[in-house]
Amino acid sequence: MKFREIRNKGCIALLLVTALLAGPELAVAGSAARAGAPEAPSALPVAPVPMNSAQEPQGLEALRLQEPEIHKTFGVKTVEGAPSRRKWIALGLAEHAAAGFDAFTTEQAIGRGAVEGDPLMRPFAGSPSIYAAIQLAPLALDYAARRMQRSANPILRKFWWMPQTGATAMYLFSGVHNLGVPGRP
Repeated sequence: MKFREIRNKGCIALLLVTALLAGPELAVAGSAARAGAPEAPSALPVAPVPMNSAQEPQGLEALRLQEPEIHKTFGVKTVEGAPSRRKWIALGLAEHAAAGFDAFTTEQAIGRGAVEGDPLMRPFAGSPSIYAAIQLAPLALDYAARRMQRSANPILRKFWWMPQTGATAMYLFSGVHNLGVPGRP
């Protein structure tokens, strides 16, 4: 709930409480004055009511509250302005699938006699552990993209999708490249 909504509801609640507390007294005072009878003593003071020119007090409907201007948002982010978590998850799934495709085609190319060109992945190239090892970079990029999505910096919030999209393109390119790598003779 926004600060402005909370403040408005608090003002409305205050007016209602004031009307409930002062309302019967105003009605009694107004009817007693019209009847010419002396006013009954009251325990609560009567709240001032604005008067129109040459009219009797009208109650709370004549009161108008002005909306105070707030220039600072106090770090409140609206749901409409927040990037979608579904988009982040969809990009993460695409990135992890592309990394799996790269691992699969690398394993196939090594089975044909090719050599892994990435020195970080070379120790894992001949075993099924390549599937787990290749998923570490996408996890780190997912975390970075989520942090960018929630950053206070508007430029980072605008380009939160770039780490995941760039990695997905890189993994797809590597996988397609691995499909065309011939084995050793």
